[in-house]
Amino acid sequence: MRFALLRRLNPFHRTSRRPEAASGAGTRSLANLRFEALAVVALVAGLAGYAMRPQAVETTPTRVGTINLDKVYASIDRYASLQATFKAAAEQLDGRVKSAEARVKELEAELDSFQPGSDAQAAAIQKLQAAVAEYRAIEQFASAKREVELARAFRETYVAIKDASRRLAERDGYDYVMLDDSVVELDPSNAARTVQQIAARKFIYASPKSDVTEALIALMNEDWKASKGG
Repeated sequence: MRFALLRRLNPFHRTSRRPEAASGAGTRSLANLRFEALAVVALVAGLAGYAMRPQAVETTPTRVGTINLDKVYASIDRYASLQATFKAAAEQLDGRVKSAEARVKELEAELDSFQPGSDAQAAAIQKLQAAVAEYRAIEQFASAKREVELARAFRETYVAIKDASRRLAERDGYDYVMLDDSVVELDPSNAARTVQQIAARKFIYASPKSDVTEALIALMNEDWKASKGG
């Protein structure tokens, strides 16, 4: 009992176990700190990974408009005006061709009135040959001129259609304006021609909702009217 009493009276008895308790508490605090640090590192890594992941790109649907090119050509005032100019020029050329042809026929008729083998007949033959050469030259010139003017009318109108299509697309929010060739009828009389037409097709079907032909015609006719001071 004396020893027990001495231990109780010994001021160092109770403090002898305190370092062990403090050491245990310190170990647990250090473990907690390590766990919390690892948790923070994991959280930061997770946030960084989320920030660096590929972001979904927001896209808007592509808008496509289609046109019936034959209908556009047939309906716009610009092409009608060019056709009228072409027709007037073609009529003048045809007039020159007919005049040269009439001269040839006139000289042919006169040739029968000359005595065969005479100088007069020889001179008439020379005139006829010159008239025939002139007639052929005029006819060839007229044909080439018609082709040039017709090609010019097609080309100038097509350039105007392209420009108007661009402005229509920009105005109404279309990404593309394309030719709807599905509306063109196939040639039923020739197999090879039919196969060629099928192979050349770009469209099998186009929804009528995408057709902007009428809007394009209206825009081009408004432009033409404004250019003429209407």
